[in-house]
Amino acid sequence: MPQINHFTSLTNCKIAVWKILESEEEMRKELALTPVQLQALAVRKTPEGRLGFLGVRSAFVRLGEHLTNLTMAENGAPQLPEGFCSFSHSATFATAVFSTNRVGVDVEGYRPKITRIAQKFVHEKETFLNQLPAVEGLTRLWTAKEAIYKALNTAGVSLAEQIELAPFSLEDTQGSAMVYLGQNRYRVQLQFSTFEKHELTIAHSLCYESIH
Repeated sequence: MPQINHFTSLTNCKIAVWKILESEEEMRKELALTPVQLQALAVRKTPEGRLGFLGVRSAFVRLGEHLTNLTMAENGAPQLPEGFCSFSHSATFATAVFSTNRVGVDVEGYRPKITRIAQKFVHEKETFLNQLPAVEGLTRLWTAKEAIYKALNTAGVSLAEQIELAPFSLEDTQGSAMVYLGQNRYRVQLQFSTFEKHELTIAHSLCYESIH
């Protein structure tokens, strides 16, 4: 069942969120998957993985895009002949975003275990998280950094050391982050959405800033 989330402050960007209620068979009937896409679906071992695969493509089609234009890069990132797209899914929701500029999206449900892996993605300067509910704050931070990573499309970026978010509250719908890549620094704009115990973040508008 699709639902469209509109982020009115975003330009040249559209997003669809698909709540996964259908069976795998029902979803496959609605999608005209290419032979390559069918092969990629077949190698997914878990029901959740197959439903997520179908869900993001259902959301992608809902945006008015065509599966025949969609290919996957060697690193697994979706790519189009023109423009940029990004996918993400949880067990319940799948999302696809399209933009004429570099973009990334991530969606994640609240899970207590995120507190056990926080050291893998929390920057030492992100102390504002101590003022937020742990699971909710860390989940938003995680989705933001994953979305940024996808937008950068640069292998080897450390979420904990090279991406630093500006302080945010859970009521905020917008935010920003700094990304440090060697001698270069980039500012990234973020859009936050909270729904049904999930966090979704879009990363967009990457802008180079001089360190000096």
